[in-house]
Amino acid sequence: MVAEADKKIVLLHNFDRNDYTRLLNFLKSSGLSSKTIVAVTTSVTLDWKVADLIKELFLEDEALRDQTKG
Repeated sequence: MVAEADKKIVLLHNFDRNDYTRLLNFLKSSGLSSKTIVAVTTSVTLDWKVADLIKELFLEDEALRDQTKG
């Protein structure tokens, strides 16, 4: 488990899928840490407080990591 204090978040807004994919590929090829969460805003999350969004992103990231463990 990666401690939340060690994680970084990149939050994108108004990126279409193509731009998001190109940016994500670039970030990965430039050595983006696996401790970095890349997220895109949605119509739902635009109304959230930043602290609530960060908490949700940490929870989702942990759930994805648990799924990939098997």
